[in-house]
Amino acid sequence: MAHMIDETSGAAAIAFIGQTPWHGLGQALTAGADIGTWTREARLDYTVLESPVLYRTAAASEPELFKGRKVLHRSDTGGALAVVSDGYHVVQPAEVMGFFERLVGLGGFQLETAGALSYGRRVWALASVGAGADVVDGDVVKPYLLLGTSYDGTMATVAKFTTIRVVCNNTITAALNDTQGTVRVLHSERFDPEAVRLELGIVANNWERFLVQSRQLAKVEMNAAEADSFVAELLKPYHSGRLDVTESRAFKRIRALFDGASIGNELAGASRWGMLNAVTELVDHERGRSDNTRLESAWFGTGAAIKARALELLTA
Repeated sequence: MAHMIDETSGAAAIAFIGQTPWHGLGQALTAGADIGTWTREARLDYTVLESPVLYRTAAASEPELFKGRKVLHRSDTGGALAVVSDGYHVVQPAEVMGFFERLVGLGGFQLETAGALSYGRRVWALASVGAGADVVDGDVVKPYLLLGTSYDGTMATVAKFTTIRVVCNNTITAALNDTQGTVRVLHSERFDPEAVRLELGIVANNWERFLVQSRQLAKVEMNAAEADSFVAELLKPYHSGRLDVTESRAFKRIRALFDGASIGNELAGASRWGMLNAVTELVDHERGRSDNTRLESAWFGTGAAIKARALELLTA
C-alpha cells in the first residue's frame, strides 16, 4: 500500500474533519463529533494487551518464560505489536483520545484527524488550536497540537506544537529547537495527561513567538549564494554520498522549490520564509523513494528533524 495507515481491522484507521487527506482514506466526520465517535471511526477502539514471552528448547518439554520481556498485542485483531521490556509503560489509544477530549472540553481546541500507523504500532491525534494568522498577506498558517505514541519502542509519547501552512499543507514545528514546544514522556515513565497539559501551557506563547519569527523571516531576502550556503549546511548531517552535497537530489530539489517551484512561492518570495517552506514541501510531500514512510518521518522522524534544523538555522 502507498501509505502506512493501519488497515488490519478491515478499514483505514483514520478519521478526519474538513478536507480529505492526500491518501484519500478514512472516515469523514462532522465538526463537534464526540470522542466516542472519533475513537470508533479512527479505529482506535482497541486496547493494547500484554502477555509473557515464552520460548521452546529441545532440553525442555514445556515452553519456558523469557524473564524481563513481554509482548504487546491488540485486543481486536490479536496482532502482535512488539516485544518490549517489563518496564515499558503503554499509553492506550483511549488515553490519547482522552487527552484531547479534555482539551476540547476546555475550549479553543478542535480535533481534526486521528488514527493509527504501521499495523497499529503508532497512534496519533491532531487538534487545531484556535484561528490562524497571516505571515504575509494571504499566506495563512494555523497552530496545531499533535500527540503520538508507539507500541514498539521506537518513539516516546510526544506532544508537540506544530503549524500548518494552509496554501500547501506543509507542517512546520514551531520551535527554535527540539526541546521548546515539545513534551516527551519516555515509556519507562507513567503518562500523566494533566502534567503534560500543564507543561503545554506554553502553546499560546509558542504560537505568538512563531508568528513573530515567521514574519521576520519573510522580511529577510536570500540571494542565490546565501541559499546555496544554507541548503548545503542544512543537509550536511544527512549526506553520506560520494558526491558533494551540492550535487545531491535533495539539494537541487530544495533550490528548485525555493526558486519558484514550491506551492505558494508567489506569496513567500525569495525570503527566509520562502526557504523554510521549500524545505518543508520537500519533507512533507516529496522526500523518500515512496509515500510509505513520509507521514511518520515528517511528524516524528528524520523529516521532522530536518524541518527543526532548518528553522533553527534560519532564525539563528
